[in-house]
Amino acid sequence: MKILLVSSGSGSRGGGEIFLLYLGRALAARGHSIMTWMPTHRRMDELASQCAEFSQVIRADYVNTYDHRSRSLATLFNAKQTNAIARQWRALAPDVVHINKQNLEDGLDLLRAARISGLPSVCTVHLTQTARYLRARGALLRDMVAAFELRKFKGAFAAVQDVRRKELSAFLGPDARTETIFNGVPLVDLDRQQAMRQAARAELGVADDQFLVVGLGRLVAQKNPFTFLEVARKLCRKHDHLRFVWIGDGELAGEWKAAVEREGLGQAIRCAGWKSEVRPYLAAADLFLHTAEYEGLPFALIEAMSMGLPSAVSATVAAELPFLHAGNAIFYDRDERLEHFIAHPQELGEIGKAGRVMVTQQFSDTAMAAGYERLYAGEAARCS
Repeated sequence: MKILLVSSGSGSRGGGEIFLLYLGRALAARGHSIMTWMPTHRRMDELASQCAEFSQVIRADYVNTYDHRSRSLATLFNAKQTNAIARQWRALAPDVVHINKQNLEDGLDLLRAARISGLPSVCTVHLTQTARYLRARGALLRDMVAAFELRKFKGAFAAVQDVRRKELSAFLGPDARTETIFNGVPLVDLDRQQAMRQAARAELGVADDQFLVVGLGRLVAQKNPFTFLEVARKLCRKHDHLRFVWIGDGELAGEWKAAVEREGLGQAIRCAGWKSEVRPYLAAADLFLHTAEYEGLPFALIEAMSMGLPSAVSATVAAELPFLHAGNAIFYDRDERLEHFIAHPQELGEIGKAGRVMVTQQFSDTAMAAGYERLYAGEAARCS
């Protein structure tokens, strides 16, 4: 098939954009012809460069929803741009258009362009919480606009896990066609991990006898980096062999680093900044600590688990991801279990092994690509 993957343009470094990268690579490896469409904004340059390895990259003068001061309300009045995008997509003549949205309200004008183009179209929505749930300004009106545009889209919707699909179905109403297709990651050759581990630990200045805990993601409120810091602070006071590293950057970076210095923990806790390739740092770690307040299906988590890295999440996030349980994950906010596992490395290792088995069976990039192939074929047949 000739597949047009469309980014709503929120940035090159979020999980939603990593999704496009992993999906596009997997689809190309399965013999499909891939085009990726994204805005010309410079924040998309990194993703564009990566996608160019397996696809034709098309850049367009498109303004992301969150670059408009009035957010989704602005997309109600950009018919000229929407029509131009529809014409461009028709000229590319894909068999299917796949729009990738971070949340309910972004990229609504892209859904409209797909509808105007008349091309078979599908849409992935990663986060399905409403603006009201997120306590956003003008939440009621923004949710009304999102519902109005989403319900006019006649293609199929994909959510990245079952709780998100149920929320999406409830928001859209009974006529919407939704299904779950899990995110997936490329599996790592375990024989390579020891070399990656040694190199990354040397770069980070972590000794062989030190226990390294890694967090990964943008330093923004949704990722709860100060919870990571609080957990680190409590454990470092009790165990001087622990080291904590956050991989990523963002708007809270300065405040986060200042808090580390204020606590006098600069020797034990640090931020290593953004890394375009995170797997060496996951290989370097003894534990992955994921503190996000809410998620779709976090790539950082399943990537860590795919490498056999024991992973800890909050009980709240685990409740939305029912494939996580006490046998394959640690709930860091429950009954001091995190400290227990740090003190019992054999039990910790069993958690990591179980996580890798689960991801290998359910969350590979090939399984994700196969799921979207079925969705594409069904949509193309429906529109023929």
